[in-house]
Amino acid sequence: MEQSAKPNTPLLHQPTTPPSSMVRSTGALSVATMTSRVLGLVREMVFASFMGQGLVASAFFYAFTIPNMFRRLLGEGALSAAFVPLFTERLHKEGKEAAWRAANSVASAVTVALVAIAALVVGGLCLTLALADLNEAHRLILRLTATMFPYMIFICLAGLAMGVLNSMRHFFVPAFSPVLMNIVLISSVFVICPQFGKTLETQVMGLAVGVLLGGIVQLAYQLPQLWREGWRPRWSLNWHDETLRHVGTLFAPSVIGVVAYQINVIVARTLGFFVGDYVPAALNNADRLMELPQGVFGVSLATYMLPALSAIVARGAMEEFRVELGRALRFLMVITVPATVGLIVLGEPIVRLLFERGRFDAESTRHCAFALQFSALGLSFYSSTSIIARGFYALKDTRTPMYAAVVSMVVNVIFSLFLMWPLKEGGLALANSLSAMFNATVLFILLRRRVGMLHGSTLAATAARIALAALIMAAACWGTHHWLAGWLSPTTLMHNLALVFGPIAVGVAVYFAAAFLLAREEVLAILHGHRHG
Repeated sequence: MEQSAKPNTPLLHQPTTPPSSMVRSTGALSVATMTSRVLGLVREMVFASFMGQGLVASAFFYAFTIPNMFRRLLGEGALSAAFVPLFTERLHKEGKEAAWRAANSVASAVTVALVAIAALVVGGLCLTLALADLNEAHRLILRLTATMFPYMIFICLAGLAMGVLNSMRHFFVPAFSPVLMNIVLISSVFVICPQFGKTLETQVMGLAVGVLLGGIVQLAYQLPQLWREGWRPRWSLNWHDETLRHVGTLFAPSVIGVVAYQINVIVARTLGFFVGDYVPAALNNADRLMELPQGVFGVSLATYMLPALSAIVARGAMEEFRVELGRALRFLMVITVPATVGLIVLGEPIVRLLFERGRFDAESTRHCAFALQFSALGLSFYSSTSIIARGFYALKDTRTPMYAAVVSMVVNVIFSLFLMWPLKEGGLALANSLSAMFNATVLFILLRRRVGMLHGSTLAATAARIALAALIMAAACWGTHHWLAGWLSPTTLMHNLALVFGPIAVGVAVYFAAAFLLAREEVLAILHGHRHG
């Protein structure tokens, strides 16, 4: 039974939704996401061996950024932010039948828009390839983009399906669907790519085909679960539909916010070509390593939070809203702060273990690790931004995150131009981290003004204690690695495994011991769902 909360009760003691509920739901998501991210690392290892970190790899990752932007824009970002709160409200107030009508109406309109965009873009790219005088690098990027671009049709519809299933408290199936994408991409390197020729420049086109197939598989995998929940496909294209108009009103500003984030990525990759052909690939590989802790915990928790907060807002329980949001931010600190420290201290041995083989050499390791160390500084802020933005989306406010994202984009460009020359790939990564820090801070302040106190002093105290525990962990990791490095040479797989997992094992043990002493309540309440009376 829900109990009313006392206004001045500390966050950990609020008798609202049990922390264990968040932990269990996020735990199911994290298992699926962990599987996906681990396979994603395997995928990147295969890519690194197959393509290295040169011009072809940079061309592929740059080309993939374009359709991937639409995935974040329409699939996992703006469209979900606009549609999930409305779908959740319709589900709670009018029942499944009304919710399915709304879903079919939005899906029909989105399908028409996606097909039209894909036809225009692919047609324009093919025309450019036929008529323009381009060098081989530019032609490769355009060919890869034209091949992969229709992927966005299927992955955006898969993202819409994911939002619907999350609203109905199905988290595992949609979170597991990227596993299939990774399996398709890994298989493509060995099965499809050799069919396209003998040179890397021709074989990489097979990988682009694999991207398209992966998007189809991700959508198809979720349809049976939707069918079991009662969904039946109905073509319902009515541009005057009330739900569609409402989604459009919320969608427009959210689009700009997500575009601003994606522009940050594209700007970094584009500027990277001016610094060196290897830089876009180095930034991509660093991002992939960042996505393991960010995806397993940050994205999983953000996925849980949007339907959860939307349901709370629908009930008008704003104190519970504040408590749940604060608890989520504390949960992130416990995980992302030590992950940041670990990536900084052990960045180079981690990159060497995972990527250094085939065309990926020691110099590639050095560049990627340098970018990773600066990217890791933004890990906690990227994840926090996702959580805080979900708070605005649940309130049906997509404009505020948009404004913050646009200003953060400008901040990122300014920092990039100043930092890219002295620090190269590290400067571009650091610019992204600084803009993420700015974005998270601004959003937190604005949300506090909107809904009232978010227990900022409690969050700050938690951050200080967790940071101290993480610094103790950093010393343990650094000491263990350097002690092992005196005995082992990073020339064999077993030695590289020991140089990575030895310090990690010691660091994890030291961190949780220190965190238990310094932040015992957070560890018990957040990680173990412990409730204080």
